[in-house]
Amino acid sequence: MLDPAIIDFLENKKQDFIKKKVKLNTSEEDKLRFLQEANDKFLLENWLGDASSRAKQLSLTSHPAKFVHPNAKVSSIIANSPKNNDGLLRSGNVEVDLDIFGNAAALDVEKFLRLKLQDDKTILQHLEQQTPVIKEQFKTKKFSFSDIRKEFLLIKKSDLNQTSEKLKQVYFPVNGDYHLLSILTPSGIIYKLKHRINQLRFSNENRRLQEEIKKSVPAPISGKFNEIFDLTSIGYGGTKPQNISTLNNQNGGISFLLSSMPPKLKKRKVQPPKYNFFDDCLWTDLFAQDLMDFHKVLEDRKNNKIIRDKRDEIVINTITKVKRLVDQIRDNGHWSDSETYVNLELWQKIWLDEKYASIRDDDKQNLDYQTKAQIGFANWFIGNYKKTIENNKLLGDDDIGHIKNILKQEQELLI
Repeated sequence: MLDPAIIDFLENKKQDFIKKKVKLNTSEEDKLRFLQEANDKFLLENWLGDASSRAKQLSLTSHPAKFVHPNAKVSSIIANSPKNNDGLLRSGNVEVDLDIFGNAAALDVEKFLRLKLQDDKTILQHLEQQTPVIKEQFKTKKFSFSDIRKEFLLIKKSDLNQTSEKLKQVYFPVNGDYHLLSILTPSGIIYKLKHRINQLRFSNENRRLQEEIKKSVPAPISGKFNEIFDLTSIGYGGTKPQNISTLNNQNGGISFLLSSMPPKLKKRKVQPPKYNFFDDCLWTDLFAQDLMDFHKVLEDRKNNKIIRDKRDEIVINTITKVKRLVDQIRDNGHWSDSETYVNLELWQKIWLDEKYASIRDDDKQNLDYQTKAQIGFANWFIGNYKKTIENNKLLGDDDIGHIKNILKQEQELLI
């Protein structure tokens, strides 16, 4: 008895044939003739003879060359890459069916060979294994099973004898020589990707949430909406996707490309200090112009209010930049408990980590961090001025004392 999958396949082929032949003005006599023709054409033994003879017009492949160039004519290639837990997205690590290319008029043969029988194996798998089941199904008076099998299996031929100048090629160095490689597309993988993307985007959960949101008065809902952004569609085959491959035809010639842009990482503008805020975070280049402007003021030895105010303004501007850095470090949240910052003095953690915000106004617990910060900044400013400015002898004790006085007056900038 024929398998139900084969019976349904032949019946559908018969009905399609009749629909094409029979028109509104077709006579009853012609209808009977077409029906008899369909019965004969799609009788199993007749179908097997016709289909097996056309199987050689098709080729199973894992990497159809026509995805690279529609006019490329190459030998069928079936990659037999072993599965390996190497973390790579490649042939062998993704379970996909083989694609097929060739004469589009013979694609019904491929559909027939992919039919799953009651044991969940395809006809092609049965033919490859020469199972008793398929021998019984293909038992006919007209043809021998071995002949039918041999012709059907011509669909699965793989060799590397023929390539095409239309393919993109790469010279790959090997031990002082080179291999000339043709770059091909694993169509099974790219359409498996499309299938998984569509499963995610058009899942029942997504549709449920979308339908509820569209209502004029949506009910309270809960759930997770899944979407993949920055998708790009890529087309193969133009208006004739069937000429590229079966998988391409089934998908209308459209596949997806995931975004290959680098991830957008939220970078911390200021890394918390590991040892000392003034050495680790106050880069000299950031304050170079302030130090140069300060030196110009010192070069002008006029001791008047305008010059003194300008000097004070430069110092205050520098302290303001430091305050911005302090605020950016505090924005990192509670960070100082990490072993990375074990060498950072506790008073600097109190100053810079929001974990200690509640004790900064407590003179018994805050370790007098403000005074230490003022001294630290003054020493840093003076030290970097001397490093940056070659002729730094102009900086006298009075200037150093004045810088420290400004810090006391503007101490809220370091709170």
